[in-house]
Amino acid sequence: MSQPRIALDVSFAKLVGIGVGVYASNIWAALTPLLGDRLVPVCSKFARPPRGARRTFRERLDTLMRDLWWHQAGVTVAARRCGAQLLHLPAGVGPVAGRFPAVTTIHDVMPIRFAPMFRPWYRRYAGFVMPRLARRARAVITVSQTAKQEIAEEFGLAPERISVIPHGVDPAFRPLLPGDPRVPDVRRRYELPEAFVLAVGSIEPRKNLERLLQAISLLRTRPGTRDVTLVHSGPEGWHVDHVAERVRQLGLSGAARFLGYTPAADLQVLYGLARAFVYPSLWEAFGLPVIEAMACGCPVVTSGLSSLPEIAGDAALFVDPHSADDIARGVAAVWEDGARRAVLVQKGLARVRDFTWARAARATIAVYEAALA
Repeated sequence: MSQPRIALDVSFAKLVGIGVGVYASNIWAALTPLLGDRLVPVCSKFARPPRGARRTFRERLDTLMRDLWWHQAGVTVAARRCGAQLLHLPAGVGPVAGRFPAVTTIHDVMPIRFAPMFRPWYRRYAGFVMPRLARRARAVITVSQTAKQEIAEEFGLAPERISVIPHGVDPAFRPLLPGDPRVPDVRRRYELPEAFVLAVGSIEPRKNLERLLQAISLLRTRPGTRDVTLVHSGPEGWHVDHVAERVRQLGLSGAARFLGYTPAADLQVLYGLARAFVYPSLWEAFGLPVIEAMACGCPVVTSGLSSLPEIAGDAALFVDPHSADDIARGVAAVWEDGARRAVLVQKGLARVRDFTWARAARATIAVYEAALA
């Protein structure tokens, strides 16, 4: 008797620089050698740019809502056609009707719990789709205990229906070797200062960039941190105009550089060059950049809220993300103290050994098997 086939929705795997895209592409890659031809990637017919062309973040957003509604039917049709017995929806959205067996990964309930931080159309879409999909799925995967608790509460799910499977970190994220030839090239292309703190993520309200900028402004008035410069890597998002205005108001045009989306190879170098990585997010289900930074040997200053203490363990310096003064305190402590940086680097490198995509894939297969039983 042949083993059941699993259809994996990879419609979101092409969304580079966005959390669900990172997850979908990495879990796909990790599951493939374990399941072989039992794993069938499927995709709804999303609007695609011409071959070889790249769409900007805003151009993707313009077509995303239409794509999402087409997605409701497309992946089920594709799963049936390939003879699959189970469909994995890794982005927390997908068909809310029908009886085709499904497992879904729901990363968080932020569009529902923190609705003002999201665009109105996406709040409506997520508010309709996510609870219905969660209730009809045979199993729900999420990425942290924090997210599990909120999903269970928000959607009225029994906790045993939700499996926590943390993200892995791409092996490409590792400490720089001495004499790495990419370093001078990255410094030149991005016009990097000699020393800087790095922030990573899309420009949106929950990433708390305006308060981080205020903290940088405070630091630049104090002895010992007058030369602190912020470098930010990540797509524009929908909060970019507010952040740009805040940079102007604080007089930080020469002290805050926004690079836009950077490829993973460049991002690894940025982590390796930064004196500290700062991530004062107001809410995260996981916070993948935290473990990427640790894997690259970069000391981490992050928020003490949501899942971030759970993910970072004792390998980060925690701050109150609602206080610019406290964010400044945390950055200054790492900026000025080489011994503290060294301790955080070593703790971070030890911590990330717990996060691998191979481990995530094995745990995901266990969920598939239970859902098919």
